[in-house]
Amino acid sequence: MKNIQLFYVLLLIWNVSNAQKEFAIKGMIPEAKNKEVLLKGYTMMGDSLLNKVFADDNGNFAIAYPASFVGAAVLAIKDSKSIIVLLNHENFEMKWPDLEAIESIKFKNSLENNAFTDGVALAQQSQNILAGLLYLKPIYEKEIPFSIQKIGWIDAEIDFRQKALPTFLATLPQNAYAIYYLKLRKLLQDMPITANHSIEQMPNHERFFNEMDFADKNLVQSGLYRELLDGYFLLMESHGNIENVCAHVNFSTDAILKSLENHPVLKQDVAEYLFRLFEKRSLFQAAEHLALAMLNSQNCEMDSKHEALFEQYRKMAKGKIAPNIVFENASKPFSKLSDIKTKYRLVVFGASWCSKCQEEIPKLKPFYSDWKTKYDLEIVFASLDTEPKKYTDFTADFPWISICDYKGWESKAAVDYCVFGTPTMYLLDANQTIVLKPISEKQVQAWLEMVEKK
Repeated sequence: MKNIQLFYVLLLIWNVSNAQKEFAIKGMIPEAKNKEVLLKGYTMMGDSLLNKVFADDNGNFAIAYPASFVGAAVLAIKDSKSIIVLLNHENFEMKWPDLEAIESIKFKNSLENNAFTDGVALAQQSQNILAGLLYLKPIYEKEIPFSIQKIGWIDAEIDFRQKALPTFLATLPQNAYAIYYLKLRKLLQDMPITANHSIEQMPNHERFFNEMDFADKNLVQSGLYRELLDGYFLLMESHGNIENVCAHVNFSTDAILKSLENHPVLKQDVAEYLFRLFEKRSLFQAAEHLALAMLNSQNCEMDSKHEALFEQYRKMAKGKIAPNIVFENASKPFSKLSDIKTKYRLVVFGASWCSKCQEEIPKLKPFYSDWKTKYDLEIVFASLDTEPKKYTDFTADFPWISICDYKGWESKAAVDYCVFGTPTMYLLDANQTIVLKPISEKQVQAWLEMVEKK
């Protein structure tokens, strides 16, 4: 009878706990006295504010977080230091007596954050030792071939260090978020080691990655989503030639998109991030594969921004004929793009209000004269400005052709070229065929040098 009563008491406590709408962190940070303390939860795109409070005269504060949020968060003192904390239905306390000493942080009544702290320390220690062991192993095998049995301890120690974190995680409750989070951090730590020392582990990483649920809130709210994508696709470049790399990248891209089928908004955000990542790393075949997969998706109604982003690879792919551009308010005596009879034309989209344009477009100036005389190349700057004075001030010292119809993103040239961001560049040949979609002046220079040497 007593056992039955105890069961119902525990069940009642569990129900009350899970019915809570919010939980709280009680903190004491002396250097935060009278300062604003912010709690930001991670999303795939960055972070969002969960709550904010002011600490009292002694640096004490209590900050609540919603029960609906389970994941990693940033606890920050405004304009000062911040730390990562794990949130998972816990009311806990923390003390941070010395902002300059991260090791001075102590948690009370938080299995999640104590496990996180211990797990990170263990993983870091194991990684450091593993790096040394993996470096020493081939040296011993090469220099002391007849002592192979005597150095078997290296393999045993490698195995021990590789199992250290999984062994620790097995001691935690199965519903602990720290288990998922620390496994993810370990994967991120392991991938560079695999690329440099243990290439044979790549199939294991690929299998794990391709089976992941990219809509899982545990991942979305980990703060490691983009870092995982960056690290994994960098690892894929270890496959060698570009065709082999893109084959593996495309397979993983399809796996990601499939896992996001029922989450269209997240799917668009992830696809956009991957698209930019692939272009940045010159994986243009992979970017094209992704773009076409998104455009051909039957259950993804894209917004206009993303449709323009991916349409570039269908309409504005390398080898396609670029649309003609009628010049309005041009700085040179030409009425349209096709009137310019040069071997190459570099069409640049930008605007005065674009901070990156202010930084990147002037970098073309040192190259312009040499491109014009040596490679017969002309530059056409198509502005997305809407105010005449800002346009003329921005382009006043541009030595090339500048045009603007003051319609901003609705500019016919921008719409025809599927421009979704600035700056955007297209390199065309004499027939207006797209030969390159460069991301920098250095890429244009390298391409011209390579092609003209042939």
